[in-house]
Amino acid sequence: MRILVAICLLTLSALRIYSERPNVLLIMADDLGAEALASYGNTVYTTPRLDRMASEGARFENAFATPVCSPTRAMILTGLYPNRTGIMERMDSRLDPDKNNRLPSHIKTLGHMFQEAGYATAIAGKWHLGDFQRYPDQPTSHGFDEHCLWVQYWDGKRPSRYYGPHNWENGEYRAHSKEVYGPDFYCDFLLDFIERNRELPFFAYFPMNLIHGPLIEPPALQELAASSFPDDLGAKEQTIGHMITYMDAIVGRMLDKLAALGLEEETLVIFTGDNGSAPNLISQLGSLRIRGGKRSMNEAGTRVPLIARWPGKIPSGTRDAFFTLMDVMPTLAKVTGIPINHEIDGMDLSHNLFDTPGKDRTLFAMAFEGGVYFVRDKRFRLHEDGRFYKIPVSDLEARYSMETLPDGINLDYRQRLQNHLDAFMDIKQTDISYTIVPFGTDGDAIKNRMDAENAARE
Repeated sequence: MRILVAICLLTLSALRIYSERPNVLLIMADDLGAEALASYGNTVYTTPRLDRMASEGARFENAFATPVCSPTRAMILTGLYPNRTGIMERMDSRLDPDKNNRLPSHIKTLGHMFQEAGYATAIAGKWHLGDFQRYPDQPTSHGFDEHCLWVQYWDGKRPSRYYGPHNWENGEYRAHSKEVYGPDFYCDFLLDFIERNRELPFFAYFPMNLIHGPLIEPPALQELAASSFPDDLGAKEQTIGHMITYMDAIVGRMLDKLAALGLEEETLVIFTGDNGSAPNLISQLGSLRIRGGKRSMNEAGTRVPLIARWPGKIPSGTRDAFFTLMDVMPTLAKVTGIPINHEIDGMDLSHNLFDTPGKDRTLFAMAFEGGVYFVRDKRFRLHEDGRFYKIPVSDLEARYSMETLPDGINLDYRQRLQNHLDAFMDIKQTDISYTIVPFGTDGDAIKNRMDAENAARE
Protein backbone atom coordinates (compact mmCIF):
# COMPACT_ATOMS: atom_id res chain seq x y z
CA MET A 1 0.00 0.00 0.00
CA ARG A 2 2.81 2.41 0.88
CA ILE A 3 4.46 1.70 -2.46
CA LEU A 4 1.17 2.35 -4.27
CA VAL A 5 0.69 5.63 -2.41
CA ALA A 6 4.24 6.68 -3.24
CA ILE A 7 3.72 5.91 -6.93
CA CYS A 8 0.46 7.87 -6.93
CA LEU A 9 2.16 10.86 -5.32
CA LEU A 10 4.95 10.75 -7.88
CA THR A 11 2.43 10.55 -10.69
CA LEU A 12 0.44 13.50 -9.30
CA SER A 13 3.67 15.48 -8.98
CA ALA A 14 4.50 14.74 -12.61
CA LEU A 15 1.00 15.76 -13.70
CA ARG A 16 1.40 19.08 -11.90
CA ILE A 17 4.64 19.60 -13.80
CA TYR A 18 2.95 18.77 -17.10
CA SER A 19 0.12 21.21 -16.38
CA GLU A 20 2.58 24.09 -16.60
CA ARG A 21 3.63 25.58 -19.93
CA PRO A 22 7.40 25.91 -19.76
CA ASN A 23 9.55 27.64 -22.29
CA VAL A 24 11.78 25.21 -24.17
CA LEU A 25 15.38 25.83 -25.23
CA LEU A 26 16.75 22.98 -27.33
CA ILE A 27 20.49 23.10 -28.11
CA MET A 28 22.17 20.61 -30.43
CA ALA A 29 25.93 20.63 -31.01
CA ASP A 30 27.41 19.53 -34.32
CA ASP A 31 29.69 16.45 -34.44
CA LEU A 32 29.85 15.99 -30.67
CA GLY A 33 29.81 12.46 -29.28
CA ALA A 34 29.06 11.88 -25.61
CA GLU A 35 32.67 10.93 -24.87
CA ALA A 36 33.89 14.46 -25.74
CA LEU A 37 32.32 16.02 -22.62
CA ALA A 38 33.79 16.08 -19.13
CA SER A 39 30.40 15.13 -17.67
CA TYR A 40 30.67 11.89 -19.65
CA GLY A 41 34.18 11.15 -18.46
CA ASN A 42 36.45 13.19 -20.75
CA THR A 43 39.58 14.14 -18.84
CA VAL A 44 41.13 16.58 -21.34
CA TYR A 45 38.51 19.00 -22.66
CA THR A 46 36.99 21.70 -20.47
CA THR A 47 33.20 22.16 -20.35
CA PRO A 48 32.35 23.82 -17.01
CA ARG A 49 28.89 25.10 -17.97
CA LEU A 50 27.70 21.78 -19.33
CA ASP A 51 29.25 20.04 -16.32
CA ARG A 52 27.17 22.27 -14.06
CA MET A 53 24.07 21.74 -16.18
CA ALA A 54 24.56 17.98 -15.92
CA SER A 55 25.05 18.17 -12.14
CA GLU A 56 21.84 20.19 -11.79
CA GLY A 57 19.70 18.11 -14.13
CA ALA A 58 19.31 14.74 -15.81
CA ARG A 59 22.24 13.24 -17.72
CA PHE A 60 21.34 10.35 -20.03
CA GLU A 61 23.92 7.60 -20.41
CA ASN A 62 22.19 5.89 -23.33
CA ALA A 63 21.09 8.59 -25.78
CA PHE A 64 21.41 7.86 -29.49
CA ALA A 65 21.18 9.60 -32.86
CA THR A 66 21.98 8.63 -36.43
CA PRO A 67 25.69 8.71 -37.38
CA VAL A 68 25.35 11.77 -39.63
CA CYS A 69 23.67 15.15 -39.43
CA SER A 70 20.67 15.51 -41.78
CA PRO A 71 18.84 12.31 -40.77
CA THR A 72 19.17 13.26 -37.10
CA ARG A 73 18.02 16.82 -37.76
CA ALA A 74 14.89 15.48 -39.46
CA MET A 75 14.40 12.91 -36.71
CA ILE A 76 14.56 15.36 -33.79
CA LEU A 77 12.14 17.75 -35.52
CA THR A 78 9.58 15.15 -36.62
CA GLY A 79 9.78 12.22 -34.21
CA LEU A 80 10.07 9.94 -37.25
CA TYR A 81 12.65 7.38 -38.31
CA PRO A 82 14.85 8.41 -41.27
CA ASN A 83 13.25 5.84 -43.55
CA ARG A 84 9.87 7.47 -42.81
CA THR A 85 11.00 10.91 -43.93
CA GLY A 86 13.24 9.61 -46.70
CA ILE A 87 16.18 11.56 -45.28
CA MET A 88 18.79 8.84 -44.78
CA GLU A 89 21.90 10.70 -45.86
CA ARG A 90 23.61 14.06 -45.57
CA MET A 91 21.66 16.67 -47.51
CA ASP A 92 23.71 18.70 -49.93
CA SER A 93 22.67 21.13 -52.64
CA ARG A 94 25.11 19.34 -54.96
CA LEU A 95 23.05 16.13 -54.82
CA ASP A 96 21.03 14.87 -57.76
CA PRO A 97 18.04 17.27 -58.01
CA ASP A 98 15.74 14.26 -58.34
CA LYS A 99 16.64 13.17 -54.83
CA ASN A 100 14.68 14.12 -51.75
CA ASN A 101 16.61 17.30 -51.05
CA ARG A 102 14.50 18.89 -48.35
CA LEU A 103 12.39 18.12 -45.33
CA PRO A 104 8.85 18.06 -46.79
CA SER A 105 6.89 20.99 -45.39
CA HIS A 106 3.74 18.92 -44.86
CA ILE A 107 5.45 16.77 -42.23
CA LYS A 108 4.63 18.08 -38.76
CA THR A 109 7.63 19.37 -36.83
CA LEU A 110 8.43 20.66 -33.37
CA GLY A 111 8.05 24.12 -34.89
CA HIS A 112 4.48 23.37 -35.96
CA MET A 113 3.68 21.74 -32.63
CA PHE A 114 4.76 24.72 -30.55
CA GLN A 115 3.52 27.36 -32.98
CA GLU A 116 0.02 25.89 -33.09
CA ALA A 117 -0.02 25.84 -29.28
CA GLY A 118 0.63 29.59 -29.09
CA TYR A 119 4.39 29.50 -28.54
CA ALA A 120 6.74 31.98 -30.18
CA THR A 121 9.18 29.88 -32.22
CA ALA A 122 12.68 30.54 -33.53
CA ILE A 123 15.63 28.61 -34.91
CA ALA A 124 19.22 29.76 -35.43
CA GLY A 125 22.39 27.99 -36.50
CA LYS A 126 22.57 25.06 -38.90
CA TRP A 127 19.54 23.77 -40.84
CA HIS A 128 20.97 21.17 -43.27
CA LEU A 129 17.52 19.99 -44.33
CA GLY A 130 17.26 21.71 -47.69
CA ASP A 131 18.84 24.40 -49.85
CA PHE A 132 17.47 27.90 -49.26
CA GLN A 133 17.88 29.03 -52.88
CA ARG A 134 15.77 26.14 -54.11
CA TYR A 135 13.36 26.12 -51.19
CA PRO A 136 13.07 29.69 -49.82
CA ASP A 137 9.98 28.77 -47.77
CA GLN A 138 12.26 27.04 -45.27
CA PRO A 139 12.08 27.04 -42.29
CA THR A 140 8.98 29.26 -42.11
CA SER A 141 6.90 26.46 -43.60
CA HIS A 142 8.16 24.19 -40.82
CA GLY A 143 6.61 26.26 -38.05
CA PHE A 144 9.31 28.79 -37.16
CA ASP A 145 8.29 32.43 -36.72
CA GLU A 146 11.88 33.65 -36.88
CA HIS A 147 15.08 32.15 -38.24
CA CYS A 148 18.76 32.88 -38.77
CA LEU A 149 20.49 29.95 -40.44
CA TRP A 150 23.89 29.38 -41.99
CA VAL A 151 23.76 29.11 -45.78
CA GLN A 152 25.69 26.00 -46.69
CA TYR A 153 25.76 26.78 -50.43
CA TRP A 154 24.78 29.83 -52.49
CA ASP A 155 25.32 30.05 -56.25
CA GLY A 156 27.41 26.91 -55.97
CA LYS A 157 29.81 28.44 -53.45
CA ARG A 158 30.23 27.37 -49.84
CA PRO A 159 30.59 30.24 -47.33
CA SER A 160 32.40 29.78 -44.04
CA ARG A 161 30.39 28.41 -41.17
CA TYR A 162 32.53 30.37 -38.73
CA TYR A 163 34.10 33.71 -39.69
CA GLY A 164 32.06 35.77 -42.14
CA PRO A 165 29.04 33.47 -42.43
CA HIS A 166 26.33 33.90 -45.05
CA ASN A 167 22.90 33.48 -43.52
CA TRP A 168 19.25 32.98 -44.39
CA GLU A 169 17.75 35.54 -42.01
CA ASN A 170 13.96 35.70 -41.84
CA GLY A 171 13.63 34.98 -45.55
CA GLU A 172 16.55 37.10 -46.76
CA TYR A 173 20.07 36.17 -47.86
CA ARG A 174 22.71 38.15 -45.97
CA ALA A 175 26.50 37.94 -46.16
CA HIS A 176 28.53 39.06 -43.16
CA SER A 177 32.09 40.29 -42.86
CA LYS A 178 34.98 38.23 -41.53
CA GLU A 179 34.71 40.06 -38.21
CA VAL A 180 31.45 38.21 -37.50
CA TYR A 181 31.84 34.83 -35.80
CA GLY A 182 28.88 32.70 -36.81
CA PRO A 183 28.25 30.80 -33.54
CA ASP A 184 28.15 34.07 -31.60
CA PHE A 185 25.86 35.68 -34.19
CA TYR A 186 23.35 32.82 -33.95
CA CYS A 187 23.52 32.91 -30.17
CA ASP A 188 22.86 36.66 -30.16
CA PHE A 189 19.90 36.16 -32.50
CA LEU A 190 18.27 33.72 -30.09
CA LEU A 191 19.11 35.78 -27.01
CA ASP A 192 17.31 38.72 -28.62
CA PHE A 193 14.37 36.47 -29.52
CA ILE A 194 14.13 35.20 -25.94
CA GLU A 195 14.24 38.69 -24.46
CA ARG A 196 11.54 39.98 -26.81
CA ASN A 197 9.30 37.00 -26.06
CA ARG A 198 9.96 36.61 -22.35
CA GLU A 199 6.28 37.27 -21.53
CA LEU A 200 5.15 34.48 -23.89
CA PRO A 201 5.92 30.79 -23.88
CA PHE A 202 8.71 30.31 -26.41
CA PHE A 203 10.47 27.49 -28.21
CA ALA A 204 14.05 28.36 -29.18
CA TYR A 205 15.96 25.76 -31.19
CA PHE A 206 19.72 26.21 -31.47
CA PRO A 207 21.38 23.65 -33.78
CA MET A 208 24.92 24.97 -33.38
CA ASN A 209 27.71 24.90 -35.97
CA LEU A 210 30.33 24.03 -33.36
CA ILE A 211 32.30 21.77 -33.24
CA HIS A 212 32.11 20.66 -36.89
CA GLY A 213 35.23 21.12 -39.01
CA PRO A 214 37.13 22.88 -40.38
CA LEU A 215 39.26 23.18 -37.28
CA ILE A 216 39.51 26.93 -36.75
CA GLU A 217 40.42 28.68 -33.53
CA PRO A 218 37.44 30.54 -32.04
CA PRO A 219 37.74 34.11 -30.74
CA ALA A 220 39.80 34.70 -27.62
CA LEU A 221 37.90 33.92 -24.45
CA GLN A 222 38.79 33.89 -20.78
CA GLU A 223 37.69 30.26 -20.51
CA LEU A 224 40.10 29.31 -23.30
CA ALA A 225 43.01 30.96 -21.53
CA ALA A 226 42.10 29.08 -18.38
CA SER A 227 41.94 25.69 -20.10
CA SER A 228 45.05 23.55 -19.85
CA PHE A 229 45.98 20.52 -21.91
CA PRO A 230 48.45 17.66 -21.44
CA ASP A 231 51.94 18.47 -22.71
CA ASP A 232 51.73 15.80 -25.40
CA LEU A 233 48.44 17.06 -26.88
CA GLY A 234 48.97 18.18 -30.47
CA ALA A 235 48.02 21.55 -31.95
CA LYS A 236 45.05 20.09 -33.84
CA GLU A 237 43.67 18.49 -30.69
CA GLN A 238 44.14 21.75 -28.78
CA THR A 239 42.11 23.60 -31.42
CA ILE A 240 39.35 21.00 -31.04
CA GLY A 241 39.53 21.55 -27.29
CA HIS A 242 39.18 25.30 -27.72
CA MET A 243 36.17 24.81 -30.00
CA ILE A 244 34.55 22.55 -27.41
CA THR A 245 35.22 25.06 -24.64
CA TYR A 246 33.82 27.89 -26.77
CA MET A 247 30.71 25.83 -27.47
CA ASP A 248 30.37 25.33 -23.73
CA ALA A 249 30.71 29.08 -23.14
CA ILE A 250 27.92 29.78 -25.64
CA VAL A 251 25.68 27.37 -23.74
CA GLY A 252 26.63 29.35 -20.64
CA ARG A 253 25.56 32.60 -22.31
CA MET A 254 22.15 31.10 -23.02
CA LEU A 255 21.74 29.91 -19.43
CA ASP A 256 22.93 33.26 -18.05
CA LYS A 257 20.33 35.07 -20.16
CA LEU A 258 17.55 32.91 -18.76
CA ALA A 259 18.78 33.69 -15.24
CA ALA A 260 19.01 37.43 -15.93
CA LEU A 261 15.43 37.47 -17.22
CA GLY A 262 14.16 35.43 -14.28
CA LEU A 263 13.20 32.56 -16.60
CA GLU A 264 15.36 29.74 -15.23
CA GLU A 265 12.54 28.02 -13.37
CA GLU A 266 10.17 28.53 -16.30
CA THR A 267 12.42 27.03 -18.96
CA LEU A 268 13.30 23.44 -19.82
CA VAL A 269 16.76 23.35 -21.41
CA ILE A 270 17.94 20.31 -23.36
CA PHE A 271 21.45 19.86 -24.76
CA THR A 272 22.42 17.09 -27.17
CA GLY A 273 24.47 16.32 -30.30
CA ASP A 274 23.51 15.35 -33.84
CA ASN A 275 25.87 12.37 -34.25
CA GLY A 276 29.14 10.96 -33.01
CA SER A 277 32.34 12.97 -33.03
CA ALA A 278 34.40 13.24 -36.21
CA PRO A 279 37.21 10.66 -36.51
CA ASN A 280 39.83 13.38 -36.00
CA LEU A 281 38.59 13.84 -32.42
CA ILE A 282 40.20 11.33 -30.10
CA SER A 283 38.73 11.67 -26.64
CA GLN A 284 40.69 10.81 -23.53
CA LEU A 285 38.74 9.27 -20.64
CA GLY A 286 41.48 8.59 -18.12
CA SER A 287 43.59 5.87 -19.74
CA LEU A 288 40.87 5.13 -22.31
CA ARG A 289 41.15 6.70 -25.77
CA ILE A 290 38.06 6.79 -28.00
CA ARG A 291 38.19 7.87 -31.64
CA GLY A 292 35.12 9.65 -32.98
CA GLY A 293 32.88 7.45 -35.11
CA LYS A 294 30.85 9.85 -37.25
CA ARG A 295 29.34 8.04 -40.28
CA SER A 296 29.81 4.69 -38.53
CA MET A 297 26.91 2.59 -37.24
CA ASN A 298 28.60 1.81 -33.94
CA GLU A 299 28.69 3.24 -30.43
CA ALA A 300 31.15 6.00 -31.33
CA GLY A 301 29.02 7.06 -34.29
CA THR A 302 25.61 7.07 -32.64
CA ARG A 303 25.99 7.70 -28.88
CA VAL A 304 25.44 11.38 -28.11
CA PRO A 305 25.17 13.51 -24.97
CA LEU A 306 21.72 14.32 -23.64
CA ILE A 307 21.38 16.67 -20.68
CA ALA A 308 18.11 18.19 -19.47
CA ARG A 309 17.74 20.93 -16.86
CA TRP A 310 14.64 22.52 -15.37
CA PRO A 311 15.38 23.92 -11.88
CA GLY A 312 12.92 22.80 -9.26
CA LYS A 313 11.30 20.28 -11.62
CA ILE A 314 13.89 17.82 -12.91
CA PRO A 315 15.81 16.03 -10.14
CA SER A 316 19.55 15.78 -10.68
CA GLY A 317 21.12 12.45 -11.49
CA THR A 318 22.08 9.96 -14.17
CA ARG A 319 19.46 8.21 -16.29
CA ASP A 320 20.29 4.79 -17.73
CA ALA A 321 17.16 4.47 -19.88
CA PHE A 322 17.34 4.43 -23.67
CA PHE A 323 16.53 7.75 -25.34
CA THR A 324 16.72 8.42 -29.07
CA LEU A 325 16.46 11.89 -30.54
CA MET A 326 13.17 11.02 -32.22
CA ASP A 327 11.79 10.74 -28.66
CA VAL A 328 12.32 14.48 -28.13
CA MET A 329 9.10 15.51 -29.89
CA PRO A 330 6.63 13.30 -27.96
CA THR A 331 8.50 13.92 -24.70
CA LEU A 332 8.28 17.70 -25.10
CA ALA A 333 4.63 17.39 -26.11
CA LYS A 334 3.89 15.60 -22.84
CA VAL A 335 5.89 18.04 -20.73
CA THR A 336 4.17 21.07 -22.25
CA GLY A 337 0.71 19.53 -22.42
CA ILE A 338 0.50 19.90 -26.20
CA PRO A 339 -1.44 17.13 -27.94
CA ILE A 340 0.07 15.36 -30.95
CA ASN A 341 -2.77 14.52 -33.31
CA HIS A 342 -0.76 12.20 -35.53
CA GLU A 343 1.19 9.10 -34.56
CA ILE A 344 4.96 9.07 -34.67
CA ASP A 345 7.81 6.65 -34.14
CA GLY A 346 9.17 8.41 -31.07
CA MET A 347 8.06 7.57 -27.55
CA ASP A 348 7.07 9.85 -24.69
CA LEU A 349 9.88 9.33 -22.19
CA SER A 350 9.10 12.32 -20.01
CA HIS A 351 8.99 10.14 -16.91
CA ASN A 352 12.73 9.63 -17.35
CA LEU A 353 13.26 13.38 -17.07
CA PHE A 354 11.41 13.55 -13.78
CA ASP A 355 12.67 10.17 -12.53
CA THR A 356 9.13 8.82 -12.08
CA PRO A 357 7.65 5.43 -13.04
CA GLY A 358 6.73 4.89 -16.67
CA LYS A 359 7.20 2.75 -19.75
CA ASP A 360 10.80 2.80 -20.97
CA ARG A 361 12.09 2.26 -24.47
CA THR A 362 13.40 -1.31 -24.60
CA LEU A 363 14.96 -1.24 -28.06
CA PHE A 364 15.42 0.98 -31.08
CA ALA A 365 16.52 0.71 -34.68
CA MET A 366 18.63 2.96 -36.87
CA ALA A 367 18.87 3.52 -40.63
CA PHE A 368 21.64 5.09 -42.67
CA GLU A 369 22.39 5.73 -46.33
CA GLY A 370 23.18 2.79 -48.56
CA GLY A 371 20.73 0.48 -46.83
CA VAL A 372 22.66 0.15 -43.57
CA TYR A 373 20.51 -0.76 -40.58
CA PHE A 374 20.75 -2.07 -37.04
CA VAL A 375 18.45 -2.84 -34.16
CA ARG A 376 19.61 -3.00 -30.56
CA ASP A 377 18.53 -3.25 -26.99
CA LYS A 378 20.68 -3.02 -23.87
CA ARG A 379 22.12 -6.51 -24.35
CA PHE A 380 22.65 -7.02 -28.08
CA ARG A 381 22.96 -5.19 -31.40
CA LEU A 382 22.12 -6.83 -34.74
CA HIS A 383 23.06 -5.37 -38.14
CA GLU A 384 21.42 -5.99 -41.50
CA ASP A 385 24.52 -7.83 -42.75
CA GLY A 386 24.31 -10.35 -39.90
CA ARG A 387 26.85 -8.85 -37.51
CA PHE A 388 25.69 -9.58 -33.98
CA TYR A 389 27.21 -7.96 -30.88
CA LYS A 390 26.78 -8.53 -27.18
CA ILE A 391 26.92 -5.17 -25.44
CA PRO A 392 29.13 -5.01 -22.32
CA VAL A 393 26.97 -2.53 -20.42
CA SER A 394 29.32 -2.07 -17.47
CA ASP A 395 32.54 -1.78 -19.52
CA LEU A 396 32.70 1.51 -21.43
CA GLU A 397 35.92 0.64 -23.24
CA ALA A 398 34.48 -2.64 -24.47
CA ARG A 399 31.32 -0.88 -25.68
CA TYR A 400 33.47 1.11 -28.10
CA SER A 401 35.47 -1.88 -29.36
CA MET A 402 33.01 -4.76 -29.56
CA GLU A 403 33.72 -7.84 -31.68
CA THR A 404 30.95 -9.61 -33.54
CA LEU A 405 29.67 -12.84 -32.03
CA PRO A 406 30.08 -16.09 -33.98
CA ASP A 407 27.11 -17.75 -35.65
CA GLY A 408 25.11 -20.06 -33.43
CA ILE A 409 25.29 -17.86 -30.32
CA ASN A 410 22.04 -16.78 -28.63
CA LEU A 411 19.96 -18.00 -31.56
CA ASP A 412 16.56 -17.34 -29.98
CA TYR A 413 17.50 -13.82 -28.95
CA ARG A 414 19.09 -13.18 -32.32
CA GLN A 415 15.93 -14.28 -34.14
CA ARG A 416 13.81 -12.01 -31.98
CA LEU A 417 15.95 -9.02 -32.96
CA GLN A 418 15.93 -10.19 -36.58
CA ASN A 419 12.13 -10.02 -36.60
CA HIS A 420 12.28 -6.43 -35.41
CA LEU A 421 15.00 -5.59 -37.92
CA ASP A 422 13.02 -7.11 -40.81
CA ALA A 423 10.00 -5.03 -39.84
CA PHE A 424 12.07 -1.89 -39.58
CA MET A 425 13.73 -2.42 -42.96
CA ASP A 426 10.28 -2.76 -44.54
CA ILE A 427 9.33 0.79 -43.56
CA LYS A 428 8.85 2.91 -46.66
CA GLN A 429 8.99 6.64 -47.13
CA THR A 430 5.61 8.12 -46.44
CA ASP A 431 3.50 11.15 -47.14
CA ILE A 432 2.46 11.01 -43.46
CA SER A 433 -1.19 10.87 -44.47
CA TYR A 434 -1.83 7.57 -42.73
CA THR A 435 -1.53 6.24 -39.20
CA ILE A 436 2.02 5.26 -38.30
CA VAL A 437 2.63 2.25 -36.10
CA PRO A 438 5.00 3.25 -33.28
CA PHE A 439 8.20 1.19 -33.25
CA GLY A 440 10.49 0.76 -30.29
CA THR A 441 8.78 -1.40 -27.69
CA ASP A 442 9.41 -5.12 -27.50
CA GLY A 443 5.91 -6.44 -28.20
CA ASP A 444 5.84 -9.57 -30.35
CA ALA A 445 3.06 -8.15 -32.54
CA ILE A 446 5.11 -5.30 -34.00
CA LYS A 447 6.20 -7.13 -37.14
CA ASN A 448 2.67 -8.29 -37.96
CA ARG A 449 1.31 -4.79 -37.40
CA MET A 450 3.95 -3.26 -39.65
CA ASP A 451 3.37 -5.89 -42.33
CA ALA A 452 -0.32 -5.01 -42.25
CA GLU A 453 0.47 -1.31 -42.43
CA ASN A 454 2.77 -1.71 -45.41
CA ALA A 455 0.25 -3.93 -47.19
CA ALA A 456 -2.49 -1.34 -46.70
CA ARG A 457 -0.24 1.32 -48.17
CA GLU A 458 0.66 -0.59 -51.34
